[in-house]
Amino acid sequence: MVLGLVVAGRLWARLPLRMGRGFAWAGLLLVVGCLHWLLREDEAVLRMVGLCCGLLGGLKGVVYVEWCARGRRELGWGRYLCFGLGWFGMNPGAFARSEEGLEWRSHLRVGLGCVVAGTVLALGVRQVPGVPLVFVFVPMSIGFHYGALRVLTAFWRGTGIPVRVLFRNPLRTTGLADFWAKRWNLGYSEMMARVVKRPLEGLAPRVVAEWAVFLGSGLLHEVAITLPVGAGYGGPTVYFLLHGLALRLERRGWPLWVRRVWVALWVIGPLGLLFPNEFFEEVILRCLHVLPGLMTES
Repeated sequence: MVLGLVVAGRLWARLPLRMGRGFAWAGLLLVVGCLHWLLREDEAVLRMVGLCCGLLGGLKGVVYVEWCARGRRELGWGRYLCFGLGWFGMNPGAFARSEEGLEWRSHLRVGLGCVVAGTVLALGVRQVPGVPLVFVFVPMSIGFHYGALRVLTAFWRGTGIPVRVLFRNPLRTTGLADFWAKRWNLGYSEMMARVVKRPLEGLAPRVVAEWAVFLGSGLLHEVAITLPVGAGYGGPTVYFLLHGLALRLERRGWPLWVRRVWVALWVIGPLGLLFPNEFFEEVILRCLHVLPGLMTES
């Protein structure tokens, strides 16, 4: 279903914008609904993976429709499938061209280092009873977001595809706006700007479009986090709406250290809203306990 959803995205882009946009969103909702039903009796981890794959595949199509609507030339099938199935970013333009001499070795070194560091830290944290969520999430994020995805970045850049790093050093953030737009999951922020903010800016005031981005982020995370465990509904939506409020309260004139503390407070403080206890126990801790077994088997 996910493969079919990705393939369909390229076909929807050939239709008039409103029709293609409608089919892309409808396909996403249909596949996610079917996956939710088909995986209803499975473990939460498998449900999360299935639903996230459905979301990612559907959003690839939605993004591609919007990208082509701005006059871009279509990607060939090979490059489109590489974008749709082999990359977590949301910029089809990176796969529209090839470049020689792209730096990739440093990305590989950093990525492998983060994979090792994140894995070691996660296994260490696993031994601590009653460990807080943030101390579990950080090592796993280092290993996956800053490790595995950085290795994937190195791979594509090594083949001449000019993809960019999706997760950049959050410790250098200059504020919440910088954190969400330039530090944390650049592919996601670019996607929300392309499929939510820009389409709405022509229909509603800019402030409405900006709030819609945070509301949409909350709803997408509901599907990826609360739906697999059947608990904590509303928490991710409140988390992102709070960030929308905090972003409007933030002032550029604040000292840099104050803005960094501000970011840490808002990102870490309400983390329990984003990840309910059921998700923490049934997905995150479950992954930590399965990891040593996978390493032994390999």
